[in-house]
Amino acid sequence: MMRYAELVDTYTSLESTSGTLEQTELLVELLLELEPDQFEPVVRLLRGRVFAPWEDADIGVSSRGLTTALAQASGGSAAQIEALWRDTGDLGLTAEAVMADATQRTLMSRPVTVGRVYDGLRDLATIDGAGSRRRRLQTVAGLLSDATPLEARYLARTVVGHLRLGVGDGLLRDAIVAAFGADAPAAAAHVERAFHLTSDLAHVASVAATEGIAGCAAIELEPFRPVRAMLATKAAGISDGMTAVAPSYDAVRLERKYDGIRIQLHHVDGESRLFTRRLAEITRQFPEVLAAAQGALSAEGAIVDGELVGVDPASGRPVPFQQLSRRIKRKHDIRAIAAEVPVRLFLFDLLWCDGVSLLDRPLASRIARLEAVCTPTPGAIELATAIDGPSPEAAQAFYDAAVAAGHEGVMLKNREASYQPGTRVGVMMKHKPLMEPLDLIITRAQWSEGRRSAYLGRLFLGCYDPDRDAVCEVGRLSTGYTDAELETLTDRLLERKQAVEGRQVRLDQDLLIEVGFEEIQRSDTYGSGYALRFPRYRRMRPDLGPSDAATLAEVAAAYDAQGAS
Repeated sequence: MMRYAELVDTYTSLESTSGTLEQTELLVELLLELEPDQFEPVVRLLRGRVFAPWEDADIGVSSRGLTTALAQASGGSAAQIEALWRDTGDLGLTAEAVMADATQRTLMSRPVTVGRVYDGLRDLATIDGAGSRRRRLQTVAGLLSDATPLEARYLARTVVGHLRLGVGDGLLRDAIVAAFGADAPAAAAHVERAFHLTSDLAHVASVAATEGIAGCAAIELEPFRPVRAMLATKAAGISDGMTAVAPSYDAVRLERKYDGIRIQLHHVDGESRLFTRRLAEITRQFPEVLAAAQGALSAEGAIVDGELVGVDPASGRPVPFQQLSRRIKRKHDIRAIAAEVPVRLFLFDLLWCDGVSLLDRPLASRIARLEAVCTPTPGAIELATAIDGPSPEAAQAFYDAAVAAGHEGVMLKNREASYQPGTRVGVMMKHKPLMEPLDLIITRAQWSEGRRSAYLGRLFLGCYDPDRDAVCEVGRLSTGYTDAELETLTDRLLERKQAVEGRQVRLDQDLLIEVGFEEIQRSDTYGSGYALRFPRYRRMRPDLGPSDAATLAEVAAAYDAQGAS
């Protein structure tokens, strides 16, 4: 039974080490010491999350709730704890200090093991009904009471989702390869693919340890475990995109690009579940889609890729994403919001069917199979509107018609290409109007002044540089939101607070927003070398993660496109 203190030793070493090679070595040492049943809890706790991305569960303890649990565990005052939290800007350091000065200690403490922490925090999601908040906080207080002050630091950070060790997917993948792979390049490819298929490095690490890299290579798609989506690059124009995406026009497929939620529909033996591009399960929010899937899909088992689009009940035209996103957040009164914002699911790829993976087959073959097993249900589940092998003139007309119908633009795909999970590939491209909004990361925020002084209304924005695995700032904005939107945004930002520096709040950089702007300028003010001119808030993007943000190359391309337009 692994003591939590052993994992905390690795935590502290990782925090004090900045070099990637040194951090990888620390993780390798830890992985080599684990027993088979320890991989799931340890690897997930290293990432600061006790649930797999697709599990529809939440610890359910807020930052303020944690201060109450700390008061229960220490015998201190909640007001004093909150004051200390404001000073430190870190609930972990606050918990460590509070428990070091605790006046209330249990005479008979229970050992704090990795299993107890992992199982205890997961069990919080199952506590429901009257008094559920009180019982959740009692469980957390019990863990804190038995923990050392240093253990309390990391327990607190894990509870509120702010572990901040810098252990990302890439670092863990490298550690798994170094620990269990002899042929590093081949092992890295197999581990990468296994991760994209399972979306779970804890599972991949366990397989690598028990079955070797060959076991990782044998991993295949599994129903109800979402695969990481294949992503598109941007095309400068229709003709350029057709030339870049495939060797000939005959090999090109054009599809409407829908402005909705990228969805995986898993349908097996009459049971259906829906997962977003970020792997979150949203099955409960869309019961009408599940009902339609029963009649639309004739296969006993299928994993289908598609886009869920909100429509106006009167006109049938697409509604803005912001209206559709209300359905993702809704946990109650589902039927009422479904009547207000009905949806259609447009299917465009088939990844797995009746026990057989189709990933390595050409897109044309996957589409043919999809058409064979799917009977569209008009207004509910439909196949994406598309044309194959168009001339540049026909492609331009198709694009113009898509935009006129209220859609974002078009997707350009290579009909001969396989499906490549988790990667942004040149065999699939997207084209939308020039100077389209950018999806950017909020890097830090500053309190507003005057009437909005209670809100974090001055937002610093960043794009993603995949070459350096870094976020580069491209400007800041303070306009475009309503008071209600700003209040909601402030709540989301405070959940990600790392530290307070004067009037600025440093944040976990994982919240994206869509930003409109007039133009892009060269600038030495920001690390990207660019600055947005007159940026304005358009909407939150809860369906996207940091690696989905506009890249530095895309910002540079948008800057160059201004001169060409």
